[in-house]
Formats: sequence, C-alpha cells, structure tokens
Amino acid sequence: MIRVKYYQELTLLPDAEISENHIWSKLYQQLHLALATQMTDNEKGKIGVSFPQYEDSEKPRLGCKMRLFAEQEDDLAKMDIKRWLLRYQDYIHITGIRPLPMKVKGYAVYRRYHQEASPAHKARRYAQRHGISYDEALKLFPRETMTKKIPFVQMHSETNQQKYRLCIERIVQDKEILMGFGSYGLDNLSTVPEF
Repeated sequence: MIRVKYYQELTLLPDAEISENHIWSKLYQQLHLALATQMTDNEKGKIGVSFPQYEDSEKPRLGCKMRLFAEQEDDLAKMDIKRWLLRYQDYIHITGIRPLPMKVKGYAVYRRYHQEASPAHKARRYAQRHGISYDEALKLFPRETMTKKIPFVQMHSETNQQKYRLCIERIVQDKEILMGFGSYGLDNLSTVPEF
C-alpha cells in the first residue's frame, strides 16, 4: 500500500504591513507552478498539502502553516520548494524534509471547493443564453442561497491573467487513501495525515 511518509512544513512569519492572505496568494502561486512541474502527462502528482491551523468557522482561514507531503523523500527534494520561494524568504520559514511522526491524529482530504454562483450571476447567464430580460431571469432564481464559509487563496491565471479564488475545503477522514494529487496539492479522495 502506498503511504505518505515524509513532510516539509512552511510557516508564514508575522508581518505588520502585509496580510496573511496576501502572502498566501503570492506563495501559493509559486507552489502551484512548482507542483505542476513535478507532474507527468495524464498522471496525478505525488505531493499533497495540508493546513494544520485550518478554520472554517465564522472567520475562515488557512492559518499560518502548510505541510507538503510525499511518499518518497526524493519527491520533496526534487521539487526543492526553497528554490521556488526564494524571493519570499523574508516572509516564510521552511523546514527541512522530515519523516512523519509515529502517531498521527487522523487523516483529512484537502480539496478544491467551487462556490455556487450567486442568483444574480445565474440570472445574467440565463438571460444571455435564452434571450430574455435580466429581470425575468432573476425571478427564476431564489435570492437566498446558503454559502459555506471556506478559506481561500486569491490566485491569478498565468494563461489569461484572470483572478480567481482557490477555495480549499477540509474533510476529516478515518483512513488513509492515496491516489495522487493535482497541481494545487489537493484532491477529492486522497488524504494527508493530521498531527
């Protein structure tokens, strides 16, 4: 059975002038590029991420720590995250690669969460596709929608330069599942250890 055995921890350093979210935005953009370079065609990546201080309460936040996980020490060494984050060394502390502790509290899936579009956005799209007025289309969609409060990182696309939110949802699991990770270090099924 494939198991995650090694990790590396990144900790944001406190900065009175720059918000935690702004630093995550810059760092995660670089991390995304680093993870994408580790992936081969049509295969999932070998490196997953977790946020040990994750909160999805009234004030959702990722916290100031991130862990990178891999089955092989060499996978983390080859990625060389310190090189990718070199220009941000004043804002982050990166540990060396370490073996997992003997005991873990459990497992969690960290996955990308897609927020549902607002009623106004749905109505605008519906009106355009069906050739009706916006006001008519707005009547078709309920105004009240439940929205989950999910921590996110503000990203921008290298392809079209559009900004978007990378919402990250944490789901606690009772067993380890390892099927690979995407270029954000996230997956819908694969778990990472919590400790």
